[in-house]
Amino acid sequence: MTAVDDAGAVLVVAADRDDRRLLFDALDAQGFDAIYSARDLAQARGFLEQDPQIDLVLLEFRGEAIDALAFCGELRQYRPGAPVPIIGLLGGPPGALRWRRGGEPPGVVDWIALPAVAEDARSRIRQAMSGRGRHAAVSPAGGVDRYQFAFDGSLDELAVVDPVSGRILDVNTAFVQRSGYSRAQLLAGCIDSFDLALSPERRAEINAGLGREGGAQLRGRKPRADGSTYAVDVHVRLAVQDGRLVHFYLFRELGELGRYQEALHALGRLAATGAGSEGFDAATQAIIDWLALDFLVLIEALPERIGEVQPLMVFHRFGLAENMPDPLRQPSLKRVLAGREIALGADAWSAAGDDAFVRERRFECLIGLPLVGERRTGLGALLVARREPLEAAGAALEGLRVFAHALAVELELRRAREQGRETALMDPLTGLPNRLLFNDRLNSAIHEAHRSSEMFAVMFVDLDRFKTINDSLGHPVGDQVLVAVAKRLRASVRASDTVARYAGDEFTLILRHIVQREDVERIAEKIVRAMEAPLTLSGGLELSITASLGLSFYPDDATDTERLLKYADVAMYSAKGMGRNNFQAYVAVPEESHQQRLALEAKLRQAEKNGELRVFYQPQIDGHSEDIVGMEALIRWEHPELGMISPGFFIPLAEESGLIVQIGEWVLRAACRDAHRWQRRFGLPLRVGVNLSALQLRQPNLVALVESVLAETEMDPRLLDLEVTESISMKTIPRLLETLNALRDLGCAISIDDFGTGQSSLDYIRRFPADRIKIDQAFVRNIGIDPDDEAIVQATIAMAHNLNREVVAEGVEIEQHLDFLREQGCEVLQGFLFCRPLPAASFENLLQERERLIGGRLNAPSAHA
Repeated sequence: MTAVDDAGAVLVVAADRDDRRLLFDALDAQGFDAIYSARDLAQARGFLEQDPQIDLVLLEFRGEAIDALAFCGELRQYRPGAPVPIIGLLGGPPGALRWRRGGEPPGVVDWIALPAVAEDARSRIRQAMSGRGRHAAVSPAGGVDRYQFAFDGSLDELAVVDPVSGRILDVNTAFVQRSGYSRAQLLAGCIDSFDLALSPERRAEINAGLGREGGAQLRGRKPRADGSTYAVDVHVRLAVQDGRLVHFYLFRELGELGRYQEALHALGRLAATGAGSEGFDAATQAIIDWLALDFLVLIEALPERIGEVQPLMVFHRFGLAENMPDPLRQPSLKRVLAGREIALGADAWSAAGDDAFVRERRFECLIGLPLVGERRTGLGALLVARREPLEAAGAALEGLRVFAHALAVELELRRAREQGRETALMDPLTGLPNRLLFNDRLNSAIHEAHRSSEMFAVMFVDLDRFKTINDSLGHPVGDQVLVAVAKRLRASVRASDTVARYAGDEFTLILRHIVQREDVERIAEKIVRAMEAPLTLSGGLELSITASLGLSFYPDDATDTERLLKYADVAMYSAKGMGRNNFQAYVAVPEESHQQRLALEAKLRQAEKNGELRVFYQPQIDGHSEDIVGMEALIRWEHPELGMISPGFFIPLAEESGLIVQIGEWVLRAACRDAHRWQRRFGLPLRVGVNLSALQLRQPNLVALVESVLAETEMDPRLLDLEVTESISMKTIPRLLETLNALRDLGCAISIDDFGTGQSSLDYIRRFPADRIKIDQAFVRNIGIDPDDEAIVQATIAMAHNLNREVVAEGVEIEQHLDFLREQGCEVLQGFLFCRPLPAASFENLLQERERLIGGRLNAPSAHA
């Protein structure tokens, strides 16, 4: 061991005898002329009087170290011209050092943690005496001077860590400044819980990475002295200190991409924890950690007490003094609760001058986001603040918006559960799940059955001759019947089964966990018998009702929602065809029903002549104004004995038999006649959409037929929209493009219907002579549920606009669908949110009501009259 050049006298001040002995040995090896060892400051002052030529002092600091700090001041006066260098000895348990004065004590050039490591102590003593300072201790490569310059001059935070104990051995200036701790506190272990460097689990992970690749990289949160944390990427490399290995850490605060990743991670925590107090606590804690917030409040507006709120979570990093203004009574929170967003990334305390709490705390950043429900109803508010500025337009604000939306969804679901039913997903008359919730449960049942190889059944229940009850006895009686039927259905199945009101007098059921088909057939027979029992209504009225039931089975009949429902519907109509008041299971190739199909085909041939076909119209709504701009014509068959027959049942039959050609001509003529009449009566340029089947497009006289109908009905061809399904192929239909172009030459518009369900290429869509693209309802209904379907809708709208085509979205059922489609710029909307398909007379009444409302607004007296 090389002695220190010109070694003089050294003074050691340490309370523990073992510490003094170890340091004495280290100093003795350096060749000092004199070594004074003092157990306390009184003895140390005696040695100073004895030998005024002390060249180095090793001084212990413990707790608030008031006496040691005072002694540092005395040493500065001891030799003013050439201050004595001091090496601080960090005594006591980790984190115990807590002096109140900021920065390093005067005169301290380095630190040694007690109990000292002999080699480390010798190295630091040698550096102090040579005047090089502390940073020559570690030298990954090159000379001492270059290392010292790179270490202290780096803008990144650097630290040297003992790989065995996890103790911080050295830090650079950037580390000290950003952490808020003094270097002495860091070396004393005041952040012993620093999991990035010091926890045994992280050290094991780092050591494994260093062993395999010579380096390691991880991400975590780094603490500050004020209790906050901030996200950093950590890079670890091996270095050498006096012949032994140490870990060299580089900490780099996350950039914009890293903040987005943190936001996604926090959102994932919310999705994993779900609703309830645990979910809210975990989610809000994730926000606090991510953005190093100093204040957060999550407020719920109480629907039953207008104007009143209750805090779900309040976080103050620095506590709330008694005389501090109440943050829940400040105008900022009131503005957010009223639906206004606040985004102040800097100087919030000045900009929000009327907020006494923000001003008192001098918050630089203030962000407030309303928590808004599906129907744009105010549910509460999220308000966050911090003392440091934040880029309010960057990842932080976007991440907080995602959090606010997720919290609003969880809050709305929790509120619905507390009220006893999810009001947006329940039928208000019967209290049963509605179609939206039923479809969601059916999807869930399919996913679970796929995992567990389970079999389950879907049942379609339709009341026989219910229309007669409504027409003859009135809707109030009909409502009583529906409520009674709902009760009988629920009483006939297990609690684990789902009973829903699908539409009108149609009910659907999911029968889970079945072993064999016969079990379901017994339940179906039980329901048929239950429906036959006389029904006593209010006022003593007694009715007899029956029902027709259809069954389909997963996975025997189908493995997707659409076909399971379709096949149950087909089976239900088979039951009606067999005299009603029975149940039938779907049969893929029903040989025994061949005669029934022939009979039904014969009835369909007579349907037009007998006046059984109906054209229903579903309004199409302008996405901006929500005014009616058109309608889609939809065929319905109302049989005198079988009742209303589903298009999903008779349209395939019409296509197979060729009847679709004459039925399609009848629909086209009826739709043009009605549309022209309404256009003239109401003065509206209403566009009407009429579907063309593949068989119609093959007819050589199609263009001439359309031209003839337009002339006969005096319909403006520019207001006729002919819809062609995406699945129709140019290869299978001769001269398809010529036919469509000829129809456009007449002035008609062409729409691609059910877009997204086919396999069209972009080139196919580009060459297809279409004016509009109609997004299939299967994708629209999954907005807010399936991110993949949302992406498909978004991409379809963007593609259509790039090709200068208008977009119509079908299946718009809830406000969330509407908001999303509006945001994407969808021009025309269609779905149950606005109106169900209506018979011609009802649609005309709808137009009359529109005219009355608009006329009332136009004729309203002026405020200045």
